[in-house]
Amino acid sequence: MGLTSSSRRDGGAMNDDEVSVAARQFGDALRTHRRDAGLSLDHLAARIHIHKSTLSRLESGKRTPSQTIAKLCDQELGASGVLITLAAAARAEMYAHLSQLPAAPARFVGRDAQLAELDEATAASLDDAGSASVVLVAGPPGVGKTALALRWAHRVHERYEGVLFANLRGYGAGVPAQPSEILQDLLRGLGVTPDRIPAEEAMRGTLFRSLLHGRRYLIVLDNAVDSQQVRPVLPGMPTCPVLVTSRKRLGGLMVDPGATPVALAPLAEQEAAKLLATLIGPGRARGAQDAVDRVVKLCASLPLAVRIAGERIARYPHRTVDELAEEFGLEMLAVGDDDTINVRAAFSWSYRALSPPAARLFRLLGLHPGPRISFAAAAALAGLPLGTVRGQLEELLEAHLIQQTSRDYFQFHDLLRSYAAEEAAAAKWDDERAQAVHRLAAWYLHSVNSACAVLTPNRGHHDYLGEPPEGVEPMTFTDFNDAYQWCVAELGSITPVAQLALDSGLHEIAWRLPVELFDFHLINRPWETWISSHDVALAAAEASGHDEGIVWVCTNLAEAHRRRHDMERTHALYTRALEICERTERTDPTIYHVWALVGLGNVAHEREQYADAARYLERGVARAVELGYRFGEATGRVHLGRAYRSLNEREKAMDNGRRALEFYTEAGDEQGRGYALVPLARACLHFDDLEQALAYAEDAVSSYRTCGDTWGVADALDVRGCVLAELGRTEEAVTSWRSAEELVADLDDRKVAVIRSRLTAAG
Repeated sequence: MGLTSSSRRDGGAMNDDEVSVAARQFGDALRTHRRDAGLSLDHLAARIHIHKSTLSRLESGKRTPSQTIAKLCDQELGASGVLITLAAAARAEMYAHLSQLPAAPARFVGRDAQLAELDEATAASLDDAGSASVVLVAGPPGVGKTALALRWAHRVHERYEGVLFANLRGYGAGVPAQPSEILQDLLRGLGVTPDRIPAEEAMRGTLFRSLLHGRRYLIVLDNAVDSQQVRPVLPGMPTCPVLVTSRKRLGGLMVDPGATPVALAPLAEQEAAKLLATLIGPGRARGAQDAVDRVVKLCASLPLAVRIAGERIARYPHRTVDELAEEFGLEMLAVGDDDTINVRAAFSWSYRALSPPAARLFRLLGLHPGPRISFAAAAALAGLPLGTVRGQLEELLEAHLIQQTSRDYFQFHDLLRSYAAEEAAAAKWDDERAQAVHRLAAWYLHSVNSACAVLTPNRGHHDYLGEPPEGVEPMTFTDFNDAYQWCVAELGSITPVAQLALDSGLHEIAWRLPVELFDFHLINRPWETWISSHDVALAAAEASGHDEGIVWVCTNLAEAHRRRHDMERTHALYTRALEICERTERTDPTIYHVWALVGLGNVAHEREQYADAARYLERGVARAVELGYRFGEATGRVHLGRAYRSLNEREKAMDNGRRALEFYTEAGDEQGRGYALVPLARACLHFDDLEQALAYAEDAVSSYRTCGDTWGVADALDVRGCVLAELGRTEEAVTSWRSAEELVADLDDRKVAVIRSRLTAAG
């Protein structure tokens, strides 16, 4: 088995020489339909309010099309849904590595009875009959539950439109996956882009079930810890059977109609011997049958142990099987007497046969706390160039000690991960372990800093972190899409790595890593990671006694809670930040003083205390001017203009809004432009300047679409509808509101309620 990853260090996002097949198909179709319509890129860009450069990259296949852009192009060009379908395929291809079915085991023997049970239990799903089927494969560690599930899923996948797979991490490193995380991975497997995935678990479940309605999918949920983890993920549809694997019997699932348990025991000794023979070679096995039988007994016929022992024997063709079996028996005596002794003995035997560099890498990989590990992160752990680490990873793959899950990522079996972590925890590796954790945490910090500097290059708050530690080569990114996709791919590791840094006493990295990702949070709105990572960051900043760190974390965390409408928590965090800033402003002035004041102004505005809001915001803008912090000044002016609009002070409202827009336009910040344009449109609407309001709203739609901010597009379409309604263009207003409703239907219940009230009023 070889590594399929390229040697690039960009995390797998597309560059100019490497395009997604499906994205290229979309681009070719878009170009054909545009030319058939007799439109230039300029003309199409003007009609759908999308920048020409964006359309150019779409036509060349160098950008993955969003649902919104695809729908606009399809409608404008009369493509009859072709572009929408191709865009969905391109999005599914981009995210397939997160939820696709892993490869079936290369060597598989026996289990005929269990495979037949799986066929029988899911037969009704092919006839649209009966109740929703859930099949549970349960058995002890190392018995081959995942191998059976993958073998069967690959055998039957052509019966279904698709197969979705999620590792629930029930017994792996860190905490088991939460239902909301599982739903997120499954939604990505269905081609849903991150900006379209709702924040709330219940809304994710609703979207998941709506996408599967009337379709035939097989869902594989591997390594479940309990029924509560699985139940919220079940689609409850006869056409979508669910195959679950777990060490437990999950009685809470088995009480449901249509639930079928499939018990998995160790292989029969004859089958285990056959598996071993496929690994070491039939001729060699026949010549040493007694030794083969002895190895099988030592492995207790557990497939995982047999596989690893077999790979170990196969690597030494010039030594006899008898000699190696004797060596394995001695290893058994050294590993203890717990309930996984047979598997652990095989691990130990194989681990001790690794070359010293590969053994070191194996130990260090056990320190990574995330759900999967990239090749670049592995290089950081080892403190070595990726080219050097590739050879060591190849050795671990050949020994069946890691599993490659996609081009750029791999993972452990949970037992192997625990074993690697235990080896790394030995006292003799204390220095090695501490250095590796520092390199890994620093690699994430510097890579996140690099990504967000590309996402929002002109916002003025991206600090230069200095040179990374020796042996760390952070990620670099070519453009917005490149940086954005890496952040999406690594999102599941941010909170665990921050927690690892905190637990290891790396307090500054622990608080800086989450806050450096803030601009991505603003664009993508991954609420769970935003809040959980900043909770860790706050604990780290407090532990370090770093006032600026506490302020920075508090303002970022407060903004997440504000956007989720928790005003009490928001107010408490901004107040704490302001108190620290006022205490330290003479000796340690900081831009986060600006954000504390702006944040409290926004809280006052939400509470309809408009005069208080204006006072806080005036102070925030003045502080930004003193510090020369133009991005903070512009953002403060956006909110200050909104406060003056609510106070009916037209000149102040428009002046602040226009000055903010001027800054964002000069900086080329499309999300910032949208952020300034929508309040300006609302101000013009409020003061009856309807034509200017419409121009601002349409400009906002274009800017938000360009940067991929779905919620922002919906907000701009909402105000556009309000302006059109005031102009008496009711039909156009309803169309705009319906488009906005569609965009946020699964993202924001409050926004949906507002838009639906407008639709109801319009009749």
